[in-house]
Amino acid sequence: MKNIKLGIINSTSLNNTYGGVAPFLKNLDPFLKEEFDVTYICLPEKFNKIDFLPKRFIFLCYLITVWIRINKQDILLSHVPEGSFIVSYSKVPLIHIFHGNTNPMEGTRFWYGKFFMSTFNFMEKRILRKAKLKFTVGKEFSTVKKILNPIYHTVRIKSIVCRNGFVYAGRLESIKNIDRIIRVFAMLPADFRHNNPFYIAGTGSQLANLKNIVDDLSLNENVKFVGSLSNIDLIDFVSTKMILLMASSFEGLPMAIAEALSVGIPVISTDVGDISRVIKNNYNGLLLPKDFCDQDYIDAILSILSNYDSFASNAFLSSSIFNAKIISKELSDEMKLLIDVQDNR
Repeated sequence: MKNIKLGIINSTSLNNTYGGVAPFLKNLDPFLKEEFDVTYICLPEKFNKIDFLPKRFIFLCYLITVWIRINKQDILLSHVPEGSFIVSYSKVPLIHIFHGNTNPMEGTRFWYGKFFMSTFNFMEKRILRKAKLKFTVGKEFSTVKKILNPIYHTVRIKSIVCRNGFVYAGRLESIKNIDRIIRVFAMLPADFRHNNPFYIAGTGSQLANLKNIVDDLSLNENVKFVGSLSNIDLIDFVSTKMILLMASSFEGLPMAIAEALSVGIPVISTDVGDISRVIKNNYNGLLLPKDFCDQDYIDAILSILSNYDSFASNAFLSSSIFNAKIISKELSDEMKLLIDVQDNR
C-alpha cells in the first residue's frame, strides 16, 4: 500500500510549534510514511510573514495555485477547514479532521473575523457533505468520529524535586483567557509566587496586552514570557513545571494538555470542548466551569500541590491513550479501506 499517494493539507509546516495542528500531524508523520507515499501541501514560509492579511485567506489563495498538485494525490488529509473546503471541489477522496466543535472564527485575532462566521458555517456544511471520512479532536457528533491527539516524543519524565512553577503553553489569543490566569496568580502570596514563577510559552496577538497586565500588577519578577520554542523543546520545558494552567473559553482537546500529561504534569483547565474526556477531577487534574471565580482557581492549584505525587503519577498513566503509533494505525486502516471501496466502484 506504500504506493498510495497521500497528500496532507496544512496551512503551516510541521516545524510550526503553537496551535495543535502542526504537532498533531508531526506526531503522525513517521507512521503515516510507513504506510503511504506522503506529500505535504503547506503554505510556504515566506507567506507566513505577511501580517496584514489573515493566514486563512492567504492559504485559500495558495491552494488554488497548486490545484494540479492536489489532484495528483490518491487521497487527501486535512486538519484545516479552509484547506478542506478548497480540496472538496477536487475528485480526490478527502479525510477531514475538525479542530473542535466551534466555528474557527470564534478565536480569530482579527476584529472583522466575526463577520465571516457564516462563511465558515457554509464551509463546514460542505465539508460534512463532501469528506469521505470525518474526525474531530472535540466531541464526536453526527457522522464525525472522535480522534485523540497523537503524542510521539522522547522527552523523559522529570523527578518531582526538579519541577518548579507553573506553565501555560499555546497561542496567546483572547479566547485562551491567559489574562485571567495572570490575575489569579497575582492573588497568591508573594513568597509563593517568588518560589513558583508562572511561565507563558507561545506567541499571539495578545502578547503586548499580557505584558502590560504583568507590568501593571508588578509581576515582572514572577511571570516569564518564554516566547516560541520548538515542539520538542516546549514539551521538555513543560516537563520541568508543576502544573499546566489553562482557562480557555473554547477548545477541542488541546495538544498542550495531551503533551503535559505525557510527561506527568497535572492540568487545571476550564471544562470546555472534550477536555473532560481525559482530565478527571482529583485524579490527573481539576476542571473548572467556564465562568470560574478566581478563588476556585486558586483552590485548585493548592489542592493539586497538596497531593502532588498522586496527581503527577495519574497524569502520566492517563496519557497512554495518546499513543501516536496506535492512533496512526487506526487512521491508516480507515484510509486504506476507503481506497479499496473507491477502487472497487
